[in-house]
Amino acid sequence: MKSRIGRLQARLLLWFLAAIVLALLASVVTTLLTRAESEPPTRVVSKHVQRRLAKIWDDPLATDAYVRDLREATGLDMRLRREPELLGGESGRGHGGSIVFDDNVAYVPIVRGGAALGVLELRTGSPAPKLWRVIAALVAALAVLGAVARSVSKSLAQPLEHLARTAERFGGGDLNARTEIEAMPRRWVAEEVRDVGRAFDGMADRIARVVIDQRELLAAISHELRSPLSRARIALEIARERTCPQASHDEVERQLISMDAILGDLLASARAGLSDVHLEDVDLMVWLQSRIRMETQGPIALTRAAGTEAVRVTVDTALLGRALHNLFANGWNHGHPATASIDVTVSVASGCARVAIRDHGPGFDEAILPRAFEPFVKSGDSARSPGSQGIGLGLSLVRRIVEAHGGTIAAANVTQGSASVGAEVAFQLPLASARFEDELKLHALPPID
Repeated sequence: MKSRIGRLQARLLLWFLAAIVLALLASVVTTLLTRAESEPPTRVVSKHVQRRLAKIWDDPLATDAYVRDLREATGLDMRLRREPELLGGESGRGHGGSIVFDDNVAYVPIVRGGAALGVLELRTGSPAPKLWRVIAALVAALAVLGAVARSVSKSLAQPLEHLARTAERFGGGDLNARTEIEAMPRRWVAEEVRDVGRAFDGMADRIARVVIDQRELLAAISHELRSPLSRARIALEIARERTCPQASHDEVERQLISMDAILGDLLASARAGLSDVHLEDVDLMVWLQSRIRMETQGPIALTRAAGTEAVRVTVDTALLGRALHNLFANGWNHGHPATASIDVTVSVASGCARVAIRDHGPGFDEAILPRAFEPFVKSGDSARSPGSQGIGLGLSLVRRIVEAHGGTIAAANVTQGSASVGAEVAFQLPLASARFEDELKLHALPPID
């Protein structure tokens, strides 16, 4: 996201610089196209002076008087020099009457019959501009104009960058993210951009109300359903003590447990998509060990790769614990009875902690493996949705919880030769330091100038 926003500002700056360069080129081309075909006035005057002096050159008194009259009429510092070697070369040949500049002195050659007779020395008072000075002036002008263009492009891009960041925060689950476009200075924020900001804020308000109302409704329904479920289980215990057969009581209890698990998955799934995920910084290995001790259905072996002795992640322990429980129950339900243990392996790579949960069963049904994390996907017992008793919510819930933590998840079959010897579900979570840096980048909004 940050790179996309930076590219917008860079494009605006390049557009401004291109406009400046094109304006300079257009000015040069216009000057060349509109320049008169005749010789410039200075050239015409210099030729007249050259011809006049060449004509009276042999009369020193006349030439001195002519130069004196020019000096008085123009106010310029000029004098006649009868040394043609001032032009350089062999008696000044080859100059063709062209004016020669040397610092702040201009030499107008006096030519007759192709040979230089002398020069009219004209002191201009200021040296002719040097090429490097012209280039330096152009570079300085471009630098100043570029700095101004950068400031303008930044001011134009910042409102759009602010809108993009706010949209990303809202899309990431922050239901309180708003553009607050009215608080920005009106100087650089176009009215069209303000309209987009107002529309986004209105949309965000409506979506937030819908999501919060849905969460509250789901919590109320869960509460209302769990109360009679609890009373039914108590009544079932009383009935089990007084009546027979026992098998029918066990079946009713299984159904009640299944309904309770479904309600738990629904509530956890709703929380995983909202902004009220309660994150805390934990030591992953210590937390996994304590969480594994809470599981009673079967054995779990925890191993860690080298360099994972002190891995810290930022997680909602209740939600991630629910995801782990689903994965453990999934492995036990579908693992081989003789080797119904679960292997948990922790490793670190590319700024993420990887937790792999493997069972020793027949693996996933190949038909559903590409869609294993989609809701309501099942293929008999191979749907591997333990908490929901086959309705296809278990792995879908695990994926939502992992993604709510900014992580990724994948499933694969473990093979030995051509036979499947188990299934592995692995998820990755950003390390605490990496997540903190991402949060800073997401929420850091530069001020609008």
